[in-house]
Amino acid sequence: VGVLGLGAIGLEMGLALARLGVEVIGADVASTVAGIVDPAIGERALARFGREIALWLGSEVAVSPSGEEVLMRSGDRVARVDLLLAALGRRPNVDSLNLAAAGIAVNSRGMPEFDPATMQVGDFPVFIAGDANGDRPLMHEAADEGAIAGYNAARADVTRFRRKVALGIAFADPDVVSVGARLDQLDPQAIAIGSAGGDSNGRAKILGSEESLLRLYADARDGRLLGAAMVAAGGEHLAHLLAWAIQRGETAQGLLQLPFYHPVVEEMLQTALKEIAQKFPDGLPSGLARA
Repeated sequence: VGVLGLGAIGLEMGLALARLGVEVIGADVASTVAGIVDPAIGERALARFGREIALWLGSEVAVSPSGEEVLMRSGDRVARVDLLLAALGRRPNVDSLNLAAAGIAVNSRGMPEFDPATMQVGDFPVFIAGDANGDRPLMHEAADEGAIAGYNAARADVTRFRRKVALGIAFADPDVVSVGARLDQLDPQAIAIGSAGGDSNGRAKILGSEESLLRLYADARDGRLLGAAMVAAGGEHLAHLLAWAIQRGETAQGLLQLPFYHPVVEEMLQTALKEIAQKFPDGLPSGLARA
């Protein structure tokens, strides 16, 4: 089976098929998988998943019928597959609405400009949410957007809402996760980075996930958490802990004052937090607070 597009869905389906015994070739014009932007996480993910599926990355792929098969070609790489799964994403179906004729400005993709804090399109009594705007095409985001849009559409005054911390998970076992600000959205001179690997975590070793890697991004001025990325066993659970911490404005130093059980995967978080906290020494043992 060939898989075109290795975002979250393409990666998940490709790995599922491979683990059922199907030979899989995954292709994407991007140089990584699941939208990873942190190069350290990307390198670890490719090494891990590349053992299960063939990865054709970083170039266009041409496909054409070849008898009862499909021919895939990318540069000097050629393969014939029985079936082709297209996981190339989707775009909102708003073309037929003729928004421009209503005076609504649209961008180069034909999408109306809108305020993500109100879901309002310009100054019009029009509110756009979920897959219709294509901004954050995830179930939990669409639910929030629908609530915001419905609330504002039913009232004379428009209310601005603070959006929840961004959270994305590819259930790839190990999970690929992005929480809060991505590395490419941050000033490298203004952040402190803490990391932890599964090779030094007892629970990850038992789970056969020594290749797990977690990277935390914090404000270099005070240790406040800004974002995180990981490829890790149990990453979906670490992701929620981090999303809650980031939204509450927690610092690495403050989180270390909370309990961490042993042996659990969450100790990877403790290790990464310690690396950040060491940049803000106060003379106390790491993780302990004055009474």
